[in-house]
Amino acid sequence: MSDFSAGHGHYAAMVKTDTRAGYSARLVTPYINTTGKCLELFYWITVASSGSEKMRIKIIVISEELEEKELHSVSDLTLYFPKLYLRLPDGIHRIAIEGTRSKAKICTLSVDDVTIMDCARFGKMPLF
Repeated sequence: MSDFSAGHGHYAAMVKTDTRAGYSARLVTPYINTTGKCLELFYWITVASSGSEKMRIKIIVISEELEEKELHSVSDLTLYFPKLYLRLPDGIHRIAIEGTRSKAKICTLSVDDVTIMDCARFGKMPLF
């Protein structure tokens, strides 16, 4: 399979699932050939009270040698679902999308429409 899409109409949300500060959740793909592949997802970050520690979404690649490398991180608060798009490194990797909650009691961290496919295919809509 050359493309990977997690969720198929569902989304992952860390909404009041736990009130422990620094609680993290990860979505992890199986090993895939990421050569020439890009990742796209939409995310939402909200928090009721500001603090020094922010909620964060990290995109991490995991090599076959189990070495982890952070590719990108976002922590800005959102009013809507902005798109995150990035090129993945060449090779065989697992991709981890990690969300970490802040110390605030009321906060939301969501990801939606996670897609990994050939970079050249993004933005091309099939015509029926």
